[in-house]
Amino acid sequence: MSLRSFYEKKMRDEFDELKAETIALRQKAEKAEVNLELEYFTLLDELHVRLESAEQKLELLKQANEADWEHFKSELEHSWQSLRELIRALTAP
Repeated sequence: MSLRSFYEKKMRDEFDELKAETIALRQKAEKAEVNLELEYFTLLDELHVRLESAEQKLELLKQANEADWEHFKSELEHSWQSLRELIRALTAP
């Protein structure tokens, strides 16, 4: 497996894991108190938007030629870090 294929598979697996986490977070939000629920759902909506954007970047990365691949990889990694920070904010006590 090439480095490129390995990276793309790794990112797909991590996106799938992140999607599962967002489902669990949404279920947790449904049980939250009303005041916290609105804030939580707002953050979940933002997470969903960022996740979709990052997933689009993953698809662009997969389709990129060798010259553009590093550029898309950098953009994807930036998006991934942003997603992780938002997840940490959602899961903080």
